[in-house]
Amino acid sequence: MKQNSSLNYKIAMTGIFSALSILLSFTPLGYIQLGTAISITLMHIPVILVTVIAGIVPGIAVGLVFGLSSLIRTVMSGAAAGPFFLNPLVSVVPRMLFPVAVWAVFSLLNAIPRFPKIISASVAAAAGTFIHTVLVMGAIFLLYQDIFMGMIRGAIEKLGFTSGSISGGKAFLAVIATTMITNGFLEILAAVILTAAVTGSIYAANSRKSKISKLE
Repeated sequence: MKQNSSLNYKIAMTGIFSALSILLSFTPLGYIQLGTAISITLMHIPVILVTVIAGIVPGIAVGLVFGLSSLIRTVMSGAAAGPFFLNPLVSVVPRMLFPVAVWAVFSLLNAIPRFPKIISASVAAAAGTFIHTVLVMGAIFLLYQDIFMGMIRGAIEKLGFTSGSISGGKAFLAVIATTMITNGFLEILAAVILTAAVTGSIYAANSRKSKISKLE
């Protein structure tokens, strides 16, 4: 009975967060616009939440939905809006892989006796957001290095890199640094705040139910 209940719970969470992921992908709700230059994406957060709430399999499933939504959105809006994301190796695969990192960090911290689950979830959210960025940017960099570097050369040179030094590992680190400076840290902050709020509410509700059941 417990196994069926757990399976039903995971299926329900997968459905709920898949629907939320689709909603964020196809509406402006998936972005927070700060001024004209900075946009914070929230579309990876449902994947993080379902991973820490329901486990790695629902996380990968919702990551697949997130990736497919990104791919379909790119097709619908035209390749010019995000040509790299027409490739499933960029739009889908990284979104299925980063919940594995979220789950690993969350599980590792939960193995520490009396370590608060909310902190575990928050740290996992921060790590997951960063790893999501690295995986997506890394896929673009590996598959479309020449095109990508041509598009962002000016931004990277503002960080102090000369044209001759923009190659290989240094170039990729410069790309990640640029992403973190522009919107990466804000995306991490948003993921941590929302994850802490949602998981805190769920853990508190579960704790109250547990106390009530003991009294009964």
